[in-house]
Amino acid sequence: MAHPDFPHAAGYLNTASMGMPPGVVARAMHAAVDDWAAGRTLAPDYDEPVGRARRTWARVHGIDPAAVAIGPQVSYFVGLVAQSLPAGAQVVTYESDFASLTYPFLARDDLNVRQVPLEAVADAVTDQTALVAVSAVQSSDGRVADLDAIAAAAAAHDALTLVDTTQASGWLPIDASRFDYVACGTYNWLLAPRGTAFLAVRDAALLATLPLLAPG
Repeated sequence: MAHPDFPHAAGYLNTASMGMPPGVVARAMHAAVDDWAAGRTLAPDYDEPVGRARRTWARVHGIDPAAVAIGPQVSYFVGLVAQSLPAGAQVVTYESDFASLTYPFLARDDLNVRQVPLEAVADAVTDQTALVAVSAVQSSDGRVADLDAIAAAAAAHDALTLVDTTQASGWLPIDASRFDYVACGTYNWLLAPRGTAFLAVRDAALLATLPLLAPG
């Protein structure tokens, strides 16, 4: 029997690639487009739903909404983190991770990017590591990263952590307060439209990276 919010699908097996919007989401989107097309909208009208989305995502991930930014995609947020690193910084990543997470670091030819097997990420962290970047769940095969080991290794070596929860948020409990950066695209298990992403930033990471982003 189909769920009342999914009347057109008794079963749907593609959420890991394209989340199906519930009826309430589809209706809200149609109403928003209709109002926009009729000239009934003003920019401040969008502040409340954006704020509500930030608060909801923050609550699910155990953090203060003030620590959450909303934007268009994960690669945009990862690019900000990548640009905040100083030349020569070492970044440890999984060798086959999703391009949105790895490419912003590889695009900089002045970073030392170490790509290792998923099970070796924690062991690859050393005193020379500035940042560990990994997806909580791999989109290619569904493997779950050992986030406990990665967090512990990063803390032991004073390295920052960046976790992409795009394939995890919505079904795998994630405490975003454990990591310096948590980025999430919402189009999979969160059943939200493409073009919506979140970034949570821990206070210590802001203090470490904002001076590097400042001009001069």
